[in-house]
Amino acid sequence: MSRRIGNALWLALWLFGIWAASAQAQEATPPPVSLTAYRQALEKAYVLLQKEPPAVEEAQRLLAATPYVSLENGEVLAVRSPLEDINWDGVNVGGADTSVGVEIARQRLRLLIAQLDAAGSDRPAERLAVLERIFSSPVFQQRQSWRELLQRWFVELFEQLFARAPAGAAPGPLGQAAAQVAGWVVVAVAGAVLLFLLARWLQTVLRAFVGDVSRAPQEADVLPTTPRQAQRAAVRSAEQGAYRSAVRYLYLAALLTLQERRLIPRDPSLTNRELLTRTPARHPLRVPLGEVVTVFEEVWYGVREPDLATFRRYQQVVHELERVAQTDDIERKEIGS
Repeated sequence: MSRRIGNALWLALWLFGIWAASAQAQEATPPPVSLTAYRQALEKAYVLLQKEPPAVEEAQRLLAATPYVSLENGEVLAVRSPLEDINWDGVNVGGADTSVGVEIARQRLRLLIAQLDAAGSDRPAERLAVLERIFSSPVFQQRQSWRELLQRWFVELFEQLFARAPAGAAPGPLGQAAAQVAGWVVVAVAGAVLLFLLARWLQTVLRAFVGDVSRAPQEADVLPTTPRQAQRAAVRSAEQGAYRSAVRYLYLAALLTLQERRLIPRDPSLTNRELLTRTPARHPLRVPLGEVVTVFEEVWYGVREPDLATFRRYQQVVHELERVAQTDDIERKEIGS
């Protein structure tokens, strides 16, 4: 029981100490003063520094007693003493000597008093209204276009070159007229260059399109009509590195050979696979024809990328097909009939 009473007493003493320290701190902190009272304190400090010898310590105590200033709108500002951060080493408080530090302190006080006096006629609301009106003008709200920027640059350039206008001066009529002419000339030249490039591009596209259209029937007209012509075309394509076309010509040579021997019908509607499926399993042409069709389809439809070795092997396959087709003992009967 006595222990609880002791703990309660200690807690009460601790809370009382906190309250006393807070009250002492509040009493030690002076209340904020108005702008008028603060100005009066500055004037008194200035008068103290004007004495001979200057009452530096008294002026310091006076300004240190007003650390807070209350504005008209109720806001409280913390202010520093203007006599801080000054070297007072040269001051002879007991004599008539003054130092540079005292003169600096006097100038600071005069400046603060003058600024406070000027603040009464500052009219911040009117100045703010003027700034808002300026910043709401189209000059600040709308960005200049590239044409206006170019024209402005030409105006300043011509004014500097011909009118000898000082830097920052408003452009005259000569500069404005010359800038407008130069601006339109630049726009016209840029438009002409753009039209020229567009015309060249269209010309290139049309030439390529017309060339492709006219080349298609020409290629169709010059397709080989005999096996020998197809083989020569295959060799020329292989020499040029066009192995895909070379394989196509070899396949065409094989078909022409079979057509000449009357072993396949002249029916362009039949596909390669349809022709192969119509070939009987025991027919002598079944195996070589199947290999010819398979290699051609793999190359033509992009399954295999042809090269010189592919062309050479395909040549041998086609030659084997032609050899079998030209034998005398082969059955003279059309495939699929």
